[in-house]
Parts: sequence; C-alpha cells; structure tokens
Amino acid sequence: MVEFIPRTEIIKRLLEEVENGRPLIIAGVSLGETAKAAEAGGADLLLFYNSGRFRMAGIGSLAGLMPYANANDITIKIAKEIAPAVKKTPLIGGVCATDPFKNIRKLLKMLKEIGVSGVINYPTVCMIDGIFRENLEEQGFSFDVEVEMLKTASKMEMLTTSYVFNVYEARKLAEAGVDLAIIHVGYRKPPLTLEQAIEKIREITEVIKKVNDRTLIFCHGDPIVDAKTFKKVYSETEVVGFMGFTGIERAPSIKAIQLVVREFKSVKRV
Repeated sequence: MVEFIPRTEIIKRLLEEVENGRPLIIAGVSLGETAKAAEAGGADLLLFYNSGRFRMAGIGSLAGLMPYANANDITIKIAKEIAPAVKKTPLIGGVCATDPFKNIRKLLKMLKEIGVSGVINYPTVCMIDGIFRENLEEQGFSFDVEVEMLKTASKMEMLTTSYVFNVYEARKLAEAGVDLAIIHVGYRKPPLTLEQAIEKIREITEVIKKVNDRTLIFCHGDPIVDAKTFKKVYSETEVVGFMGFTGIERAPSIKAIQLVVREFKSVKRV
C-alpha cells in the first residue's frame, strides 16, 4: 500500500529521471487494477479524479464538470480504492477547490492520510469560458480559489500539479510556485494539428519558464494521443513528460478487449 510521500522527495525522483534522459509519465487511472498495471509499466506518477469514473462508465470526461455527483467525494472514494493497490508510485488526486461544502484544508489532510501525495486543480473553471465563466468568477467560484488551494497544498508538503490552458493561467500558476504544469491543448473537433499544439505548448512554456524555471512541464490533450505523437512534442518542445488518461487507461484497454473477444469469437470446432 502506497503512503504519503513529501513533495521534495517526489521532485528529487522526477529530476533524476529527467537528468537521465527519460521522459516522465503521469498515468491517469480510475481503478485499482489499472493503477497496478500503470505502476508495473513504470509510470512516474498516478493521477486520478472524478472524470475517470464517468470515463470508465462509457461517458465523456466532461461529465466530471456537470452536477451529476460531488467531485471531491468521488476523489476520496477512488483514493481509498487505489492506494491499497499501489506499492510505491506517488498518487495525485483531483480537488475541486471551489466546492462550497468542503473545508479544503481538511480535505487535503484526509487525502494525505489515505496515502495521496499530491493534488491537481480538477474539476477546474479553466475548462469553462464565455458568460458562464464570467458569472462563476463574479460569484466566487474562481480560478484564484484554485490557485490558493494549490498554495495551501504546497505548504502541507503535497506535490502541486495544475492544468494550464493559456498564458494568463500559466503566469498565475508559475507565480504560485506550482511544481508540475500540464499544458492542456484541448479537446475539439477537428482537433488542433500536432504542429499547432506544439506552437501552443512553446508559447505557454516560455511564459512559465520566465516566471519559474523550476516548474516541470507536461503535455496533454488532442492531438497527442500516443507514444508516436508524444515523441514529436517531446523532441520539439521543452516538456519533460506526458499525462494521459484516454491514451493510457481507456483506449488501450478498449483495443485489447476487442482483440481478445474477436479471437475467442473466431474459434472453430475441429
């Protein structure tokens, strides 16, 4: 069973991997079994949050931003299932910092006691824009609240991870001293081309590095969907790693199950 690991120790481990020329992989997991598999495969960090449960139910990830269940309660439930299944890989849990019914400091303490070593700002208002985003900010459900949660977690020796969608968020999170920044290039149809994604990653990376060059930068989102596309991004930007949910947990398992079922279905009597 994995236990809480202080952020300084985790960062030391990660930097050793980087210095040895190896990419860092954050595996998004939603179940104890997939967490075990990702750890066995060599994942550096295991990330989980409420959207994973919807994803494993065959529902789109954005259901995690809808009012279908309490995000923080789901995170706690997943943590209690995953922590006993994992041996030593640090866990990062999603925290909805704007939850008006949770004492965030107590929530962070609870996660630490379960064995979670870090947090990410998810669900996040960063995935919302337009009039609705403006209204959320006006009523106090703001990005600044998420930043304060990350600052609090850091003071509690938890590893801090954040999603970053634009240069404004990048600057604020870098100023807050976040440990890991996951540049999210979005989900859209049609998706950005790989070249467009690389350009966006470079732009955001430049802002982060100017403010805090200690922040470790990862990439995520369409069109970075597999090792081949990640290799191009890794080679042409300053990212040190990749974070994947669908690319690591969902898509490979779907393909494997389909293949095995087809093999069984193709059996003939002799």
